[in-house]
Amino acid sequence: MYILSALASRSLQSLVMRLNFNDRNGSALVFLSGTLFSFSPLLFRWTSGEASEWLFLLWRSVGILVAAVVALMLGSSTRPIDALAVGLRKNVLAGTLMAGMSTAFIISIARIDAATTLFLQSLAPFSAALLGWWLLRERVDLHTWAAMATAVVGVVIMGTTWDASNGVGICVAACIPLMLGVYTVLLRDSERRDPRAQVFFTGVIGIGVGLIAGVLTGGFSLPVRDAALAFTSGAVLLGVGLPIFNAAGRHVPAARTSLLLLSEIVLAPIWVWLIVDETPSGNTVAGGAVILVALVWVATHPKVAISQKRCA
Repeated sequence: MYILSALASRSLQSLVMRLNFNDRNGSALVFLSGTLFSFSPLLFRWTSGEASEWLFLLWRSVGILVAAVVALMLGSSTRPIDALAVGLRKNVLAGTLMAGMSTAFIISIARIDAATTLFLQSLAPFSAALLGWWLLRERVDLHTWAAMATAVVGVVIMGTTWDASNGVGICVAACIPLMLGVYTVLLRDSERRDPRAQVFFTGVIGIGVGLIAGVLTGGFSLPVRDAALAFTSGAVLLGVGLPIFNAAGRHVPAARTSLLLLSEIVLAPIWVWLIVDETPSGNTVAGGAVILVALVWVATHPKVAISQKRCA
């Protein structure tokens, strides 16, 4: 199954490299990447439940790394070492941020209810808007502001019955929108950097986090089937979705990029419902519908998304 996942990732990445990323289709492609990410919870639901989230994260990171290495070796005429060297510090920072978001999500979801975590994650567009204005002088259009506010309303509807939460979980979850905001701003300044290089460092750092967590939590025993599902999640879903997100994010204002990524939150419960027959609550359906309307509106109105970017 590992070999099949790698081959599937290679084929999909070939299609990715043929895509023409520009200002007009950038929003739709960011939405597409969020759609790919949304299938990861479904693969996690298919695991036996005998392993911790940390081991799933570890093998998912292995899949991300394998997909990035294959893409760097076979996807272009540039030598892999040269692709990794261009903008090295920013690529390492981007990989650290992406791995940090995955880790923060796991820590927070283990300590607080999912509704609070998703609500805080939905604030990422506002963080990106502030950072984009401060660092890149990007102006956020009224359509995006309205969609951002609508998305927050949708998340509130999804989580109208929140459980009691502890301080550590809330603080960690609050870091997610900040890290995503910084990540999307980094994408706007990545014209010279290979989007696959950022994926490579995401996999390396994720493996490091998974190994440390495995040692601290009691070992690395994991059923082969669960490891294969995690590997597939990384090699196919993230291994293809992240390059699309990184490349398309260059052409989309930071606030809009993080807003469109909320498609992951909306679609994940739908796939679990349709395939695993895990029925979502009425609030989840209603709130998800509100968010989806906002995202579709943004994705189908690319002209108003083009910002007047002035590099600071």
